[in-house]
Amino acid sequence: MATRNESSGIKARKPSNADLYAGRQVRTARKQRGLTQEGLASQLGITFQQIQKYEAGHSRLTAGRLREIAIVLRKSIDFFYEPINLKAEESAEAELRARVKDLQHKARKLISNMADPDDLEAAVHLLNAMKPGPDRDAQV
Repeated sequence: MATRNESSGIKARKPSNADLYAGRQVRTARKQRGLTQEGLASQLGITFQQIQKYEAGHSRLTAGRLREIAIVLRKSIDFFYEPINLKAEESAEAELRARVKDLQHKARKLISNMADPDDLEAAVHLLNAMKPGPDRDAQV
């Protein structure tokens, strides 16, 4: 999300949570190595002000710059990223698919047990009313 800097007229973006997290991790790793901002900047060939911007999340780290920082600080790239719990999202999707499949099975069973034509016709009308798409208004 960008905001306009009143004094310069330049649009400045608000740091994302990922930018802030990566910046904190750069600061943590730098301190663990006993480096100052100036020391890290010197090894990277940039200014210490740029390190300040990275650490504050005000400047985004490119993939190439993050790789350079990881090498200097002797950290793997994943150290600089927030953990993502993909298994929870995958299991929620799998659970939803399983629930839909179970409900489809129950619906088929109910319909196959209907013997009265009026009940079957009512079921077809109900299902058609809930069905999206061009067949929705199809007659029985």
